[in-house]
Amino acid sequence: MSYWVKVVLTDNQELMIGDALRHTISDDMEILEIDTPVEVIIIPMRQLKYFSCDATVFNKKG
Repeated sequence: MSYWVKVVLTDNQELMIGDALRHTISDDMEILEIDTPVEVIIIPMRQLKYFSCDATVFNKKG
């Protein structure tokens, strides 16, 4: 299942990923990693203002 992730950086640049498969924050809270079918995007947390994602990714069935 793919979903969208929007990232806003500290310099106010925006990155919109429409086909994310997974996003995670590293164990040391240093890096945001976003996986898509064609690439892995790695963003240092210190460059991140905020990020948001499609809420349907958190829906649980069953």
